[in-house]
Amino acid sequence: EVQSRLRQSRLQILREIYFTRIVVDELTEEKLRARYEEMKPDLPDQDQVRASHILVETEDEAKAIIEELDGGADFAELAKEKSIGPSGANGGDLDFFAKERMVAPFAEAAFAMEVGETTKEPVETQYGWHVITVTDRRVAKTPFEEMQNQIFQEMSQEVIFAEIGELREGAEVERFQFDGSPIPEEEPEEAGTDDSQDE
Repeated sequence: EVQSRLRQSRLQILREIYFTRIVVDELTEEKLRARYEEMKPDLPDQDQVRASHILVETEDEAKAIIEELDGGADFAELAKEKSIGPSGANGGDLDFFAKERMVAPFAEAAFAMEVGETTKEPVETQYGWHVITVTDRRVAKTPFEEMQNQIFQEMSQEVIFAEIGELREGAEVERFQFDGSPIPEEEPEEAGTDDSQDE
């Protein structure tokens, strides 16, 4: 029983590695982007906001930053100086994003603001305290980055099915039931059902 299960596991692992390598070799980013461009006209439009933020650890720090901004300080410079988030080095710019891509408190605050507006109160998330400014808005198609995983999964199935089809061509395939016994061949049609056959 152990040996049987080990053989089955080995075959399963070999099969997974075999198809994974084929899929990885076949599905380049160029091909994924080409499929995205084919799908793009049918994708729904979505509201997107472009925002920058300054992330700090405490509410008091965030309030102090809001006061500096009210006093005329430059948002991007403060982000570079004080933000602990990865976007700080880029002046806090997060580029365009859909509401679903951000954690709820952040997204709700950003999408409730007008272009050019900055939060009057700090926004708390699990990452810390945010000061947010909205720099632009647009309606656009779902970006490639959000569709990439879905496209990869769909095209992976296509690649695998195509490979299985090629492997079956010219191969002798034996089918078995769950208990390991061969599946009985279908009974031939009775003589006389085809008028072209000799009596």
